[in-house]
Amino acid sequence: MLRRRVIAAGAALATLALAGCGAAGGVGGGSNDTAKIAMYSGPDRTQMLIDGAKKEKKLLWYTTMIPDQLAQPLVKAFEKKYPFANVQLYRGNSTDVAQKTLQEYQAGRHSVDLVDGTGTSSLLKQAGVLQPFTSPELAAYPANLKDKAGYWGAELQYFMVLAYNTNLVQKSEVPKTYQDLLNPRWKGKIAWSTSATSGGPLFLGNILQAWGQSKGMKYIDSLAKQDISNIDSSGRAVLDQVVSGQTPMAIEVFNDQVEASKAKGAPVDWEPLQPVTAQLSRISLVKAPPHPHMAMLFLDFMFSKAGQEVIRQGGGIPARPGVDALVPQLKPEKGGFKAQYMDPDQAFEQTTKWSDLYKQKFVE
Repeated sequence: MLRRRVIAAGAALATLALAGCGAAGGVGGGSNDTAKIAMYSGPDRTQMLIDGAKKEKKLLWYTTMIPDQLAQPLVKAFEKKYPFANVQLYRGNSTDVAQKTLQEYQAGRHSVDLVDGTGTSSLLKQAGVLQPFTSPELAAYPANLKDKAGYWGAELQYFMVLAYNTNLVQKSEVPKTYQDLLNPRWKGKIAWSTSATSGGPLFLGNILQAWGQSKGMKYIDSLAKQDISNIDSSGRAVLDQVVSGQTPMAIEVFNDQVEASKAKGAPVDWEPLQPVTAQLSRISLVKAPPHPHMAMLFLDFMFSKAGQEVIRQGGGIPARPGVDALVPQLKPEKGGFKAQYMDPDQAFEQTTKWSDLYKQKFVE
């Protein structure tokens, strides 16, 4: 049997955060001017930002978004609205974005303005690298889609579901609940990713958060007997194995990715096991941005209906209420499923604990 291992993403992020917090007050320094710009809410706010952005001209955004589907269309739409803007991108995963930002701040370089990702904001907040901000567009967002202290706002949503190969599993047979996964017929026929931020560890965290320690651990002990295949790769790679028929089913898979494959004719569909794990891609303003006016102007655009429509057209699941996904059923309100929004900072703090539990119960 192949040796299985866990990607210790949570531990790596925690190490980076500790390194970033070496100096009192975090890495690098902000400015009173940046704070005033970021928190300004006067009636002339938009004009003030435009006037400042015209002088700054540029913006540097470290993003986890897929460039051709989401990031570049957002930049194009923003630059069309504000022709004086010149937005540059660096693309990486959440760990890449956080590590690059911290290393630059530790070296005293302040190049980036905005950062995003699922775990980026939690890490950089711990390291003291973020600047709180406000945006009138966030008034349309509920409390679980924005940070109460102003360190981040949600740009995208992700919902983790069960995916199944329609040639191998009949719709009538598909598990409809977490308890259904314990049916002996599914032993050895389920897979998930080893990723700490979007795989087995996150699945366990969702169960424990939803059901509590006692009930949750009893379920986890039972699930461990199902011989789930640990795939040391991304959720997308796990879904590809479902599409190819290498595994009949997978859990903790992104429902928008399933829909994208389904639209291309792949024999795959999804089922929401409730409560579905909800994840957020969050965007933040760094503490000492070289282009604070342009950054705030971009944040307003990102959170606006127009910005969220660009995300919709790119196939992402918009965070803004009232803006549907291209397939409306991908969002809970239209899909008829319950999603659990864990506090991102609390979930980040639990990542190592959930990864350790995952190794103990599911990795040989």
